[in-house]
Amino acid sequence: MKKSSIIHVIIFPIMMGIITITPLFHLTCLLLLPTTSSAYMGAEIIRAHCISAFELAFPKQQWTTENDLRAFAANVSTDRKADTYFACPLGGGIGSELSNFDSADLLDWFLTAFNPNVLRYTEMIMSEVSVVNNVCSMDKLFFASIGNCHVHAMSRLMIEVDEDGKLVQWLDHFDQEDLNQKMGVCNLQLGDEL
Repeated sequence: MKKSSIIHVIIFPIMMGIITITPLFHLTCLLLLPTTSSAYMGAEIIRAHCISAFELAFPKQQWTTENDLRAFAANVSTDRKADTYFACPLGGGIGSELSNFDSADLLDWFLTAFNPNVLRYTEMIMSEVSVVNNVCSMDKLFFASIGNCHVHAMSRLMIEVDEDGKLVQWLDHFDQEDLNQKMGVCNLQLGDEL
């Protein structure tokens, strides 16, 4: 077999196959990129909504105020009111959970349980914020100052937001007994100082 015949019989069809396959491969990659990017962008948008919802109540590097809590409560989803659920702590029983609530209910809960006019406190995100569908999860730190006494507690927080970034669910999982004990120690120290 002549060299030119080998080129035409074997190499030419292979080259044509590569030339034909290459544009299809690139086209397939381009078609896949928007899907991957849009899924990534969706997760990034959800993450930003969750962090924004969190920081409404707990702005960075400052104590929480009643106005912060009002802004946080105003961000409750009205479109999905029937799905709303709030637990602080999760599994804490009566008084620690709200369901099918609105902004006023959430604000009342905070002003009763963690009134910033009585207790100086804030919370900080301490880990990466993971996202699955519309739910974010993160580790956070509760930090309070009572006179010269400081209390801190770590917890795991899950936040669900709707498409507009409004709060649907807030599930805070922490050791309530441990936090109550730490707060009690601070109150005893304050009593001794008086």
